[in-house]
Amino acid sequence: MKEWFTLDQIDKDTYIISEYRHWEETHCYLITGSDRSLIIDTGLGICNILDFITKLIDKKITAVATHIHWDHIGGL
Repeated sequence: MKEWFTLDQIDKDTYIISEYRHWEETHCYLITGSDRSLIIDTGLGICNILDFITKLIDKKITAVATHIHWDHIGGL
């Protein structure tokens, strides 16, 4: 789905990836490090968050979920 995710940059290494087109308006956080990146929560899984992230960065990605609600683990 075109333009499912929106992107906000907090600083040079930290991004918020949001899904505003869904009523829950989920938010995931991407932190880029020197060797790899960390995605905190992976959203709803309606669209592929990994495809979206790999257009931003070219590092290996570790994913963690804050808890197991479907709006946080859908992209795992």
